[in-house]
Amino acid sequence: MRVYYDRDADVNLIKGKKVAVVGYGSQGHAHANNLRDSGVKEVRVALRAGSASAKKATDADLQVMTADEAAKWADLVMLLAPDELQAQIYRDSLEPNLRQGTALVFAHGLNVHFNLIEPRADLDVFMIAPKGPGHLVRSEYKRGAGCPACWRYTRTPAATPPRSLYPTPAPSVAAAPAPSRRLFAKSAKPIFSENKLSCAVV
Repeated sequence: MRVYYDRDADVNLIKGKKVAVVGYGSQGHAHANNLRDSGVKEVRVALRAGSASAKKATDADLQVMTADEAAKWADLVMLLAPDELQAQIYRDSLEPNLRQGTALVFAHGLNVHFNLIEPRADLDVFMIAPKGPGHLVRSEYKRGAGCPACWRYTRTPAATPPRSLYPTPAPSVAAAPAPSRRLFAKSAKPIFSENKLSCAVV
């Protein structure tokens, strides 16, 4: 196990990226707000038309768009809708609209591991998974602490890992070994990442 801290990554890389967070539930609200509060200037929330979460996102000063619009706009798309909805969102809205080389990011490996989602071969695909519920991820960030997270990349179109960078929403504290080895069957060795503004450079 390797542990990464803020000093191990250049957090400025993500600040120039356009990041779309699909979903604004437990994890979605934490990721979107923590990214924005960490200095990422272009963060958008993608929701279905008529979503009750749209007002919560706009009340938090986050811009809302559809998943189709977000896929066309973003450099990095974090798919944080409920697991049971992700495959349809990917199939109907993301896959036809994501630009080549866009990073597609998950916080849970179920849909990729069980081939419910088979990402296009030209996309960067990785997972960053805070080991805690979204309300804890957000509250720990706000108090300057965090919760542990693990990350791994499963595929990149290039021969070397992509230079995408994603600050995780408030991990910290020492991470215990988590069962992430099974989350992405074809991925590389799991790497654990933690601290207030922990970053995955993959």
